[in-house]
Amino acid sequence: MQITASIVANAIAATLSDSPEFGRRLTISVPEGWDDVKKLCRKVLRHDGRDFTFIGWNSDRNECFFREEKSIAIIKKK
Repeated sequence: MQITASIVANAIAATLSDSPEFGRRLTISVPEGWDDVKKLCRKVLRHDGRDFTFIGWNSDRNECFFREEKSIAIIKKK
């Protein structure tokens, strides 16, 4: 039996956790360090209908972190 898989556009693997200090947050592996982080840090990530914004990264573990935000403005094209 052959199994097929497809690439999901605009998707990234993340781990969801709750922290007393940061609330709900996503942790994302960034194996290429800052080269990966700089591609993500200005983005808003959406998970399960919730929006998350960049709060920092750990260069020792090569992980970056996004915190859940309650207020996000959407930029619309004219």
